[in-house]
Amino acid sequence: AQRRRFPRYACDLRVTAYMDTGVVQSRISQVSRGGCLIFPLLPQYKSPEVKISIALTEGDNPINCKGEIVYSVKDRGTGVAFTEISIHNQDRITEFFEKTQPAEKHAGS
Repeated sequence: AQRRRFPRYACDLRVTAYMDTGVVQSRISQVSRGGCLIFPLLPQYKSPEVKISIALTEGDNPINCKGEIVYSVKDRGTGVAFTEISIHNQDRITEFFEKTQPAEKHAGS
């Protein structure tokens, strides 16, 4: 059975993470309306709170939101749960990926 609240989408998107230790440019390998997986791993941090800016396409307005780092696994990445994201931006994520690919159907990791 699906354990996730929202479907997740495999992707390769640019992300800027604003952390207490500085600004990091990275990539997102999975995204949903509720969070994302940043790979490679984000650097050490003091606070799990992070502001992120996601570029769905070049030249388009980025998705800006706040999140909380919920896990970091060396070979997997850094999991971020969105804590403040507008419904509009959640809809942008869903609409963008529903046009290009189906959501992953498996449960778990």
